[in-house]
Amino acid sequence: MTAQRVFFVGDPSHGEFHEPVAWLREYCDLAIFEQMDIARAELAAADDPPDVVIVAAATPGIYSQQDVAALLRLAPLAQFIGLMGGWCEGELRTGQPWQGVTRVYWHEFVPRMSVELMGVNRRGRLAMPRTFTESELSGIAVPSPENGQRGLVVIRATTLEAYDAIAEACHVIGHSTVWASPRQPAFVMGPAVAIWDVSRSIELDTLELVAFVKQVHQVPLITLIGFPRESDRQVALNCGATSVVSKPYLLQELWTELTRVTSACQTVDDRISAA
Repeated sequence: MTAQRVFFVGDPSHGEFHEPVAWLREYCDLAIFEQMDIARAELAAADDPPDVVIVAAATPGIYSQQDVAALLRLAPLAQFIGLMGGWCEGELRTGQPWQGVTRVYWHEFVPRMSVELMGVNRRGRLAMPRTFTESELSGIAVPSPENGQRGLVVIRATTLEAYDAIAEACHVIGHSTVWASPRQPAFVMGPAVAIWDVSRSIELDTLELVAFVKQVHQVPLITLIGFPRESDRQVALNCGATSVVSKPYLLQELWTELTRVTSACQTVDDRISAA
């Protein structure tokens, strides 16, 4: 499969964009342009336009609708993604969000867009017309990964309802699950992956997260955090988490991360046999 050719317009050194840029460098043919005028000139001179144009904005107002429209005119067949920083989260209510782009926040980019940029989901957000709106998101078909024996997931959730929702998503792709309730912690042998559903804030749950990491020693740990900031993500990683998924999450996002963090891990049976 040929790698997607991606034009990235914006500051790749911005902290929130480190993970998206790292993923793009690994899986795409990436060209980065920190200045909008240089990006326009390169697009105008390109004999073979890129497959994808990503416009990255750490804060609202860095680039105008006119800037984006100019790129759209130069690459009308390219797929356009607006990669937004945390300060842009209120723009849909009080600002002037760009038209004609698929809008994705920094913490959503890898779990939400990787399957589309890799060609796994060809009927996702990027396949929608430029008039597509966020309210139409529920109408997009969600292809589930292949169901197979994927091992045990230990889920740390405060309520049974939260556990059930996460467990159901895990069961669809072949995981078995167990609930590590705060009132009755579960001690299991050989889990494949663990999930921590942050109920309050990562700062308030730090000590409990560290304790949970020790319980599931050396097992990949996904933390679910509501609208995380870069500082939240860093705290989680410092505590031993493998990755962060933003709440509210799409099923595809959770499936993508489960598959990604377990891809290099052996199944429970393999570990037992090796032991």
